[in-house]
Amino acid sequence: MRRNTLLATALLIGVMLSGCAMAPVVPPRGILFNDQKAPLFGGKEIGSREGRASTYTLLFLVGWGDSSVTAAARDAGITQVKQLNYQMFSILGLYQRYTTIVRGD
Repeated sequence: MRRNTLLATALLIGVMLSGCAMAPVVPPRGILFNDQKAPLFGGKEIGSREGRASTYTLLFLVGWGDSSVTAAARDAGITQVKQLNYQMFSILGLYQRYTTIVRGD
């Protein structure tokens, strides 16, 4: 029993410390619930329009969507991108949404 507990603990620590989970360029993530916005590229001007494009995952099994800058700009009719942000939303890691937010004219 003790060996299984140590193995499970080591696996959990390994997952939490691996890859992008602990990358210094992203805000800290919540494991149970996460809803954060952060910049990708911040220009001096914001622009008058905002477009969004999202991708989704469900149960770590399927993923779909288009969160490209092109799709987000097309959503609002933006031809000149001035600012890029993103939003991460997650519930228990079972449902996740990544949204690219484009501002411009």
